[in-house]
Amino acid sequence: MSASTGYSQANMSLALTSVTHGTLCHGSRWVIADEDDLAAKVAQIALGQSRHVAAILSGIDKKAPATRVAAAKGAIKLLTVEDGKDAYHRDGWIFQAISWIAAHRDYSGAVVRAPHAILAHKGFDGMQLKLDAAREEITAVVIFEDKATVNPRSTITGDVWMGIRALERGERMPELIQETGAILEANQLRFPKMDIDAAVETILWDEARYYRVAITADDSHDDDDDREALFKGFDKVAPGGRKRRQAETMCILKLRDWMKEFAAKAIKYIENWRDDV
Repeated sequence: MSASTGYSQANMSLALTSVTHGTLCHGSRWVIADEDDLAAKVAQIALGQSRHVAAILSGIDKKAPATRVAAAKGAIKLLTVEDGKDAYHRDGWIFQAISWIAAHRDYSGAVVRAPHAILAHKGFDGMQLKLDAAREEITAVVIFEDKATVNPRSTITGDVWMGIRALERGERMPELIQETGAILEANQLRFPKMDIDAAVETILWDEARYYRVAITADDSHDDDDDREALFKGFDKVAPGGRKRRQAETMCILKLRDWMKEFAAKAIKYIENWRDDV
């Protein structure tokens, strides 16, 4: 049984509405509330300014850092599809950046790893560490599967389920441990009382590994029942309590056309921000 709670969180760019599908999974719909603002934030992430974006999402009013020519060129390249190349990697990176923005506001008391500034990066699409109330221990590591696709169900049953099954078998554990340690070390000043080695040890336990599947969909999957069908089988590939299974969707019609226009908007922001001093 599916249920939309009606609860939403707006962060200027995105509105998140919580959805629960019985014991199968929990998650939210993302609706773009302000596309210009979202493009500006994605542009800043492309510029390597994720710390600034994180501060803004946390409610801290900060002036954006100056942007130099080299950084602007690199960001524009990240958002541009080379002649003869497929847009798949560019679109995937943009969706990962949007996913990071959504994750940053979805939970308080969590650490979200900044998106990689490399197309087709082979690491995890994203990671989030959930902390206890005292912010001294990790309660769970959330592994992201972010997919910008026009074939959501087949992508989930193929690529996504395969990746989760591998993690459930214990594959990629050294990579997961290393990434977790690196995230904690980078945030050590925020959590001075945390024992990093003990925190990393937590992720060895199956129940402490959660999965967050975020995927683009069209309006045919926006209905609660159709949305639930999209994630059918999640409880089989990642068994245990529902809290282990998070399902996020963003409805985008004509995905590739939208991504092209959105990337152009983000590039325009970068060009306007560029500081040649």
